[in-house]
Amino acid sequence: MKIRVSIATAGVLGLKKIKTNAKPTTLYFLLPGKCQGSCAYCNHKNGYLSRVKWPEFDIEDVVKRVQKSDAKRICIQCPYGEGYMKMLKNVVERMNEKPVSASISGVEREELKMIHEAGVERVGIGLDCATEKIFNKWKRGVPPWHKYMETLRNAKEIFGHATCHLIVGLGENDEEIINIMKKMKKMGIDVALFALFLKNKNEIELSRYRTIQISRHAIYNGNARFNFEEGKLKEMYVERIDRNAFMTSGCPYCNRPFYNERVTKIYNYPYSINEDEFEKSLEEARKYAEIFITYW
Repeated sequence: MKIRVSIATAGVLGLKKIKTNAKPTTLYFLLPGKCQGSCAYCNHKNGYLSRVKWPEFDIEDVVKRVQKSDAKRICIQCPYGEGYMKMLKNVVERMNEKPVSASISGVEREELKMIHEAGVERVGIGLDCATEKIFNKWKRGVPPWHKYMETLRNAKEIFGHATCHLIVGLGENDEEIINIMKKMKKMGIDVALFALFLKNKNEIELSRYRTIQISRHAIYNGNARFNFEEGKLKEMYVERIDRNAFMTSGCPYCNRPFYNERVTKIYNYPYSINEDEFEKSLEEARKYAEIFITYW
């Protein structure tokens, strides 16, 4: 059996000779085969997810190298289609020496139980879109919005935690993306933010993305109040902002280096940032909206 390996992970495992500016702290894999979905922002059919290439390797060789790796977590990307959840189960049973995350679509409750019993520690569900209307525009050939929401609820119950993947830049306004994050927080579900990378470039301005990062961090780490004008964020009041706000969000130890940005213009920092990088990120956010530190 073959399995696809992200190019940076292939470098870490010694499958490829490559240089990376940031070492992955999670090992990223992609199940082989075609995805039944044809989401308009996805480049899976060309061997990519976002801007990452995923070459194939023999799974036996990969498993041996994973056992020797000092990475903290394994993440397996699961395309949508018949038979993939059983394939995921089989792969996890061979590769569960470390905590395993799985990135999935809307699936049945029994399938979630099956992969949990096989050793998946937590799942990320690719809702991606802030509203059902935007979902219907971009996501094709996959289950409907309500199935993804049902999967999120079931995953929270079965695994004890779950992560909702959201892409910023699909046409949502600020109020819509902040409202869906508030909803996820109320449901006890984490949010992992991605910046839209389409046709070899980022389709969202960095200043806007920085404010959404701060919004997510504030929603999950204290009180936050937002003022909007026709859907656009004008002001936010937060208790604090720290460096973690601008780092990759997702499962523990997930840093997915340069998954949806170039090294020259970082949207999600894959490493702990220094004071200068923090100040620049905060300054960038304040180009887009007023940000106030306040106490309740």
